[in-house]
Amino acid sequence: MIKTLTVKNGFFLTTSGQVAERVRKASAPSMVALMPGWIPHVKPRLLVKEGDAIKGGAPLFEDKRNPVVVYPSPGGGVVKRIVFGPRRRIDEVVIALDETEGWERFEPISPHRIAHTSTDTLRHMLLKGGAWPLIRALPFRDHPEPSSRPVHIIVTLGWAGGHLARPSLALKGEEAAFQAGLAILRQFCPSVSVIAPSDTGVLPESILHSVTARIQGGYPAGDPGHYLYRIRKEAAENHSWYIDAQDLVALARFVTEGCFYPKRVYAVGGNASTVCEHVSSRVGAPVATLDPSGARRRQIGGSPFAGLFLPATGFMNFFDKGLTLLPVGDEEDFFGFLRAGYTRPSLSRTFLSVFNKRPLDLDCGMHGEERPCINCSRCAEVCPVGILPQYTMKSMAAGEVEEALSHGLLDCIECGLCAYVCPSKIELLDLLKTAKTQYRKERDG
Repeated sequence: MIKTLTVKNGFFLTTSGQVAERVRKASAPSMVALMPGWIPHVKPRLLVKEGDAIKGGAPLFEDKRNPVVVYPSPGGGVVKRIVFGPRRRIDEVVIALDETEGWERFEPISPHRIAHTSTDTLRHMLLKGGAWPLIRALPFRDHPEPSSRPVHIIVTLGWAGGHLARPSLALKGEEAAFQAGLAILRQFCPSVSVIAPSDTGVLPESILHSVTARIQGGYPAGDPGHYLYRIRKEAAENHSWYIDAQDLVALARFVTEGCFYPKRVYAVGGNASTVCEHVSSRVGAPVATLDPSGARRRQIGGSPFAGLFLPATGFMNFFDKGLTLLPVGDEEDFFGFLRAGYTRPSLSRTFLSVFNKRPLDLDCGMHGEERPCINCSRCAEVCPVGILPQYTMKSMAAGEVEEALSHGLLDCIECGLCAYVCPSKIELLDLLKTAKTQYRKERDG
């Protein structure tokens, strides 16, 4: 029986640039990239240098914290350039693709043998082939410790309200791989849940029968952290894993075919996008192959509320399933005071946009400057897991880690709504993510 849960707070926002219900195949790129600097928590150690020939799926870098965890090359060719950022952060490893790409090969496991394959064998294969990082662990949203065992594993079929690929389109033709992926996950944990927002489109029958919970409501319905918050009964259940449906397909195809699977379907939208459609491409694809416009705009991997800003060179991140393109937002609003915010999206009812039922345009402008917190509690009003972001933030600023935990620091699902609605323009999302990272460092020494 399918459970039905509801995001009680969350946020409904009708924006322009919604993604159309069609899939276009992108032009074949000449280069792809992996961006270690945009993968949270990872401390990369390069395993290649510029000019090296490399096969697709071969390791590009390892995580210094646990060197058995490696990240694979998204294509076969030559390492064209390695771009470093501040403090020698590795921002990009760019691969110039060969016309006939070579791929690293592993001994495959047929789908009917998965249930009879040991967990250690599967774990070793996923680590060796760079597929382990496709799985993420709550509450920190890092790849899981290889020796850990989760209480739950959550497979998510997208989120409501964000520019993320629609599962009815992204999973078309992948039903067998999806089921094989579920069989692999059950070898690590018998409690595997498949969750979906209420509007997913028409799912294939076999995938629809696998759904265990429907999540109703606005953004971020379908987020695994919200689902875990609603079903857990004790603190130990916080240590659970999750994986996106497309990543599950890639993981299953790697195991059953013995080769890294690079295909991804991206939802490309936002009011600075020229296409606003689903685009079939590959991991690490250049943004220019998804939306070719050269207009001045910001590139955001994922949701406009919580996605990561992509650098101007423009490649998709390892985990991205969507691309949001928005105006920079630093243009002057000529005589804007006369319109009193009729076209400006806002939670506040002091803006006339409360009466505007048309889709509204988003941009990346702050529309004000950061000010001290005024304890308005708007962040708490929209928080889908009912924490108190303002008090959590102040507790961490005062060095009171235990108090921040009592206000719900580890329950934060990093949806970004608190930062979006804050009238004081405080970057609450960044502060809470930093606080979680600091707590983890202190806990682990």
